[in-house]
Amino acid sequence: MADRNPAIYQSTDGLERVVVDLVRVGARGHAAGVRQLAGRLVRAVPPTVGDPGAFRVAVHEALSASKPSAGLRFDSGAIPADGDGTHPLVDVNALPIADELVVDQRVAIELNEIVEERNRADELARAGVSLSRTVLFSGPPGVGKTLATRWLAQRLGVPLVALDLASVVSSYLGSSGRNIKSVLEYAKSGPCVLLLDEFDAVAKRRDDDSDIGELKRVVNVILVELDRWPDSSLLVAATNHPQLLDEAIDRRFDRIVEFPLPDQTQRRMLLSNANHGEASAQLVELTAALWAGASHSVLMRFWEICRRKAILHQLALEEALVSELIARFPTSELRDQLWRHAHQTLEMSNRRIAALAGVSHPTVASGIRRAGGQK
Repeated sequence: MADRNPAIYQSTDGLERVVVDLVRVGARGHAAGVRQLAGRLVRAVPPTVGDPGAFRVAVHEALSASKPSAGLRFDSGAIPADGDGTHPLVDVNALPIADELVVDQRVAIELNEIVEERNRADELARAGVSLSRTVLFSGPPGVGKTLATRWLAQRLGVPLVALDLASVVSSYLGSSGRNIKSVLEYAKSGPCVLLLDEFDAVAKRRDDDSDIGELKRVVNVILVELDRWPDSSLLVAATNHPQLLDEAIDRRFDRIVEFPLPDQTQRRMLLSNANHGEASAQLVELTAALWAGASHSVLMRFWEICRRKAILHQLALEEALVSELIARFPTSELRDQLWRHAHQTLEMSNRRIAALAGVSHPTVASGIRRAGGQK
């Protein structure tokens, strides 16, 4: 592979270096590598080229005339597997389908920019500007990092290749570096979105005394691969613990996108998307408020619990939701509003509400009066 520093082609012998590197990479049948070298040429034209502008256009037109194939080699023999070949190392989704994405506005802007970059890659290439090749998603568990990766693959119209690094390390200790490298090479074989989940499982700080030698070697493998990653595929690494990452790796990413916990508006949107008109807008709003600080996955898990409860006990979803909320939030500042909703909308008795909340029925009666503006 050619030197990863594009400035090397700006020396007086830059054009000769380019030819040698292109022959070396092309002889290996490494189409993605050829495209990567061409991208570097556009960004750093050798000084001996007479007309840099015309050169950039010519290289760009050559690339456009030979677009990479749209698919990976999906036959089972091509997918990287463990040492004995019995267990695939990755999950490959040729046609990823994502639910409606509900994320922070800043995150949405970043994701849309990544898609727009690839939709307008020709414009960027003509200007000598590279695409975002590698992206780090960080944030608490369950805030939509994996869903956002699936959304990107769907919007880009490419397969999603997912590798759970934590499971690879625990299951194949002794060959982690080799396995990870084989997955990375596979993902380079055609346009795709590669998700490296649980990234902190292998990309830890190299001064971590609790770590073992093999994982330190894995960090070095990842450092090299991040620098060499072609723009034909998008690499997304996801971590719940960005503070554990080796600083050298953190600097290698073209973008870092931080996913916060959903705010009240986003929680309401998530619940509304799942609701399908079965519960009132008032209860959806109240549910979103009660679950302040909850992640996307916690909210969706709660909603599914209530749906199952409604089916098993032959209840309306509204009643199942209210019953579950009363039991889960007996001391919330919003409990009076919840009790009033249960009493007035669902005609629950004070005694039933009290039994669900684990309080006395006079306490419930007082709460309902307070929620109605009475003392």
